[in-house]
Amino acid sequence: MRRLSVRARLMSALAALAAANLMLGLVAWIAIDRARDRLDQLHGETLVAVERALVLSRQASDLATLAPYLLTLKSPFRVAQEGGAATALVEAAAIQLPPGDALAPVLADTGAAIANLVAAASARAALRDLVLRLAAELAQSERRFAAFSAEPGASLAERQDWLSLQRLAAVLLAASRAENLIGVGEFHREYYGLSRRLAGAVAAPGTQALGRLVKLAEGEGGLFDLRRFELARAIDAEAALVRIRYGSAAVIAHSAAVNAAAQATIAEERARTATAISLAKLTILSIGLASTGLALIAALYVSGHVTANLRAISDAMMRLAAGDRSSRLPRGEGAGDEIGKLLYAFRSFRANALRLDRSYRQAAQRTALFGNMMEAISDGVAVLAEGGALVSTNDRLAQVLRIDPASLQGRVVLAEAVAAAGWLVEPGPGGFADLSLPDGHHAEWRESPLPGGGSVALVSDATERRQMEERLARIQRIEALGKVSGEVAHDFGNILSTISGSLHLMETAAPARQLALRQTIGSAVDLGTSLTERLLAFARRQQLDPEVIELNALVEGLADLVGFALHDGVALTIQPSTEPLLAKVDPGQLESAILNLCLNAAQAIEAGGQITISIARLADGAAQIEVADTGKGMSAEVLRHAMEPFFSARIDGTGTGLGLAMVYGFIRQSGGDMRIDSTEGRGTTVCLVLPPVVTDETTAPALPWRRILLVEDDPAQLALARAELALPGVEVVGAEFAAEALEQLAAARFDLVLTDLSLQGQATGWAIAEAALADPRTVCVVVSGRLPDINPLGGQYGARLAVLPKPVTRAGLFAALSRSADQHGT
Repeated sequence: MRRLSVRARLMSALAALAAANLMLGLVAWIAIDRARDRLDQLHGETLVAVERALVLSRQASDLATLAPYLLTLKSPFRVAQEGGAATALVEAAAIQLPPGDALAPVLADTGAAIANLVAAASARAALRDLVLRLAAELAQSERRFAAFSAEPGASLAERQDWLSLQRLAAVLLAASRAENLIGVGEFHREYYGLSRRLAGAVAAPGTQALGRLVKLAEGEGGLFDLRRFELARAIDAEAALVRIRYGSAAVIAHSAAVNAAAQATIAEERARTATAISLAKLTILSIGLASTGLALIAALYVSGHVTANLRAISDAMMRLAAGDRSSRLPRGEGAGDEIGKLLYAFRSFRANALRLDRSYRQAAQRTALFGNMMEAISDGVAVLAEGGALVSTNDRLAQVLRIDPASLQGRVVLAEAVAAAGWLVEPGPGGFADLSLPDGHHAEWRESPLPGGGSVALVSDATERRQMEERLARIQRIEALGKVSGEVAHDFGNILSTISGSLHLMETAAPARQLALRQTIGSAVDLGTSLTERLLAFARRQQLDPEVIELNALVEGLADLVGFALHDGVALTIQPSTEPLLAKVDPGQLESAILNLCLNAAQAIEAGGQITISIARLADGAAQIEVADTGKGMSAEVLRHAMEPFFSARIDGTGTGLGLAMVYGFIRQSGGDMRIDSTEGRGTTVCLVLPPVVTDETTAPALPWRRILLVEDDPAQLALARAELALPGVEVVGAEFAAEALEQLAAARFDLVLTDLSLQGQATGWAIAEAALADPRTVCVVVSGRLPDINPLGGQYGARLAVLPKPVTRAGLFAALSRSADQHGT
């Protein structure tokens, strides 16, 4: 599934946030709208009923207040007036009730009770008025009887009669004021007793007064009857008042019930609304939290993935630009998006930088090799431009030509300088010329064209060769060098053939194919520039740059180059290993060796044939590369001398015999081995065996030395060797100069001294070794890319001195010292 880009992820997050905000607003809108609708419904359902109940309650309260007031009124008119107001309240309350309401009979009974109350109150008021009139007369009679009893001229009997009448009038007056029927009854009994005692006992003046009192008290319309009727009406009024109060209470209870129902409805709706609001709040909170979480995730993604990766990539690019090739970034992080593309681009830049560094190192090594070779050659060498002008020379050229070196400065045409020096030139075939001076000196001129234009001229002093027998040996060596040059020219011819064929194909090739052809040309040019390094391979004195490489990829990458170099009718088959196969070897030298073997195999195939390159892992973990052909094979005699230098089995004599020797020297210097299996008429198989790669430091042998002095004048080689030998518990001390190394040896003791033979161009490694070995507990190893044939220290130090070719690994160092100890019996 295709991975989303960073932009798509951010847009998706923003879209999700926008959707969450819209959802948040929608939920709030719906919740508020529903709450408003419920409030409107609640207003319509409950507020009207509550308002009606409040009106009824207020009317009932007014009625309950007005009804007792009727009992206090003395005027029948006022009673009738206030009774009408109370009846109006009841009627108004009845009108507000809905039809069939249970409160209607109660209100009807309350109205009837009000009518009864009005009637009883009116009758009581009338009766009370009569009683008050009788009471006024009785009070007047009492005062009169008191006055009669107090007259001085009255007799005792008369005074007693009037006092008795006064008391009787007082009893009647008290009966007019009694508040209940019991009191009236008590006063009635007291009256009855007094009136019976006074009957017939009162004298003539008091008889008339007694008769009046009896008339006021007894009979229809008498005081006691009026009082009983008055109190009865009061009781009726009280009963009516109770009924009115009951009705008022019923109305109030109904109002309270309505209010309670309304409150219950409001509470229920409030609870429902609160639940809806709580749900809305929870939804809003959930959406808000989700939005916040999404925003935080987006922010963390931007800061943790995008920003962190961009910072890591920018830092790695800055380190890469500063020359740090060890910077690495993880694979697969954000694969398929912009981050993944940046990571892939960084890895491509780093790979290109590593390839450029390797090419630069190889070019620097080749340049140094060319420079050293030109200075070390005993003949004069000149690099000429297309017009013959000097581009570069070595110091021997002026000596061989016996010319002042100042005359060769600048853009001097070499042929003109030679003619000006008096040399006679006899041109020969193939750029060869014989030079001679009148004084008998002879020189040989060999000129070879360069691929990019111009040529290389080799001028040899041939004077002594023509005069004495030793010169013959020198001529033979020069001839051998010429053969080597011819072999190199042969290899360059193959490369030029590849370049020429690719250029020819580029004229009609598609743009995509042209890119592949340009890469093929570039590979051929790189191979051509590395051919001179292989001249030292047969002597195992070349400077190698080993790397851990995957052999399947390297061999498959040579397919196109080898294919261009083969003539028609020769088929190439590559059989890679079924598993990744690693080897630590110089990739350029290994490519050259395989190409050399393929070209030799192609020369052994006269007509059509097959070349097979197979890669496999041996039982001991070593890697094996086989180059097999179906050519004419080798005889036993030829096979015996096949890897000897300068031995060639070519009939035309064009070969130098250095091809297999160079391959053998390179493989042996890389720690491997080479064997040839061939049967005449059945083809040849060349097996290259490379040692297994130690991928885990724990499998390499541990160093038995605690303090190591490492002497190397190349800082890069010093750093590599230090990293190879540095282990926990091992102290590695480095030195770049011989004097510095000798000072270190004088200051402290070392278990192992590892020194380069050549330091700053001088072979001072022997002196350092001799100083180190003065301590019998110290072991010394002298290494060099060009080991001498003679060891000046000889065998005087036994197993404590070892001489190894570069590069030196920890495993190789341990094995070499172990072998040296075994050979010397230590």
